[in-house]
Amino acid sequence: MPRQRFVAFSGLLIALMIVGCNRQKAAPPAPKPPAVTVVRPGTAPVTDYWEYNGHLDAIETVEVRARVKGYLTKVLFSSGKEIAKDTPLYEIDKREYLTAQTKAKADVAKAKADVAKATADIQNWEAQIQFALADFKRIEEAVSKSVGSKTDLDKAQATLDVNKAQLIASKAARDASVAAVESAEAALHTTEIQLGYTDIKAKIAGQIGHTIVDEGNLVGQSEPTLLNVIIKVDQLYAYFDVPEKDMLDYLREANRLGLPTPPSQRIPITIRVPGHDAIWYPGEIDYVEARINISTGTVRVRGIIPNPLRQSAAGQSSEVRVFFPGLFIHVRVPKSPPRPQLVIPEDALMTGQEGRFLYVVGANNMVEKRIVTLGPTIWKTPATELGVVAPSWVLINPNPGPPPEKGPPPPTRRPIKSMVAIMAGLKPEDRVIVDGVQRARPGSPVSPEEWAMNPPAAK
Repeated sequence: MPRQRFVAFSGLLIALMIVGCNRQKAAPPAPKPPAVTVVRPGTAPVTDYWEYNGHLDAIETVEVRARVKGYLTKVLFSSGKEIAKDTPLYEIDKREYLTAQTKAKADVAKAKADVAKATADIQNWEAQIQFALADFKRIEEAVSKSVGSKTDLDKAQATLDVNKAQLIASKAARDASVAAVESAEAALHTTEIQLGYTDIKAKIAGQIGHTIVDEGNLVGQSEPTLLNVIIKVDQLYAYFDVPEKDMLDYLREANRLGLPTPPSQRIPITIRVPGHDAIWYPGEIDYVEARINISTGTVRVRGIIPNPLRQSAAGQSSEVRVFFPGLFIHVRVPKSPPRPQLVIPEDALMTGQEGRFLYVVGANNMVEKRIVTLGPTIWKTPATELGVVAPSWVLINPNPGPPPEKGPPPPTRRPIKSMVAIMAGLKPEDRVIVDGVQRARPGSPVSPEEWAMNPPAAK
């Protein structure tokens, strides 16, 4: 009997162990695929560019110099300010030059008086000659009739000759006086020029630097003294080097598509300061060197860049220009006219050993990895002041679910920071993962929620 109980108990224990093992081996339920947000690529006109490094330089630089000797009496500007052409800058002591001008005016007046006197003398001697000639003819007629004296005739002839000589001398004196007037007027003009040099004005509009010479110093002693430098800043030159292959490619496309070619036509370009400004500013190529540098295989190109005043986020202009001569810049030259191209939010992109890639949701909601070729960034969120909303690309949930019983409703609108063009590797019908990429794995299923992508509204 005890043996039978032991066997029964052992059998029951073994049965319980088998049941427990079977429960441990039961498979857990499959996890729910992670939720992700997907969008279809948008389309926007995109220009493909060549990009180069370059630098800015001044179009025009003028040295301000003292051209006459004297003490600097006034400095009439604030250093670093932009000034207009003909703005008064410096004054040099005028007293010496005013005195010289007064003397020169007196010399001109005296020379003109001498001309007037010589002219009067000429008229007088011409009258004397007429009188002497008449007297000579009267005596000559009397002598021919034997009623006049030969001595009187000789005296009349001598008087006529003397008057003619005096006329010649008066004319010479007048010519000398006329020359003296011209010389005196030239001297007066010189003194007026030198007096004008005591008022130093800006020869061009631009930004003036710090004065090199302070008030009270003697300038212009042996040579024109450098006082300052003015730089034209409303436009600048952009210099950069283009590989010969790029230049030949552009010329081929220009011939095929009718693109502009220098020097008769100007090629549009854009520039920005790397690391400091996301905005590309327009300009145009105005000059291309006529030969290629054989040591570098490049050709030097020059562009003209308008240099606007910096603006605040509220659109107010400051007194500071965007660019300065000597800045290192990035330059973009368009390869062709704008063409429709696929665009996506830049946040969807990732970087691996093979380059830039993104995730798309394919058949059966399986994640696929796509290697893509990037184009330019076509848009970035503009900087604005607090409370100011600028037109932007946004993600919109067209089919939001019912709000939860507790807590706030899920968002139906998300801003996009930046948009980038995809030149290859993506199709218009692809569903690109833009949110939840960290939960997605290639070859694994996801639960996609498709949102729409809207461009900035036109102002």
